[in-house]
Amino acid sequence: MTKYCVTVVQTGCVFVEAESEEEAVDIAAHQFGNSVYWDDVWEATDVIEDDGALPEMYIHDRAF
Repeated sequence: MTKYCVTVVQTGCVFVEAESEEEAVDIAAHQFGNSVYWDDVWEATDVIEDDGALPEMYIHDRAF
């Protein structure tokens, strides 16, 4: 079997009050946990072959 690293992306949003879009992005980029409202859904996006992780870190079954 081939081993892969798959990027998983979860969508969230931060409500920001700022003078410009650039400032809003900068403020949002410097937030942590409780400031971000996360969607309950995520999606797998990119995949590359990668066998560099420890063997016990790889999964091979669907969770649902």
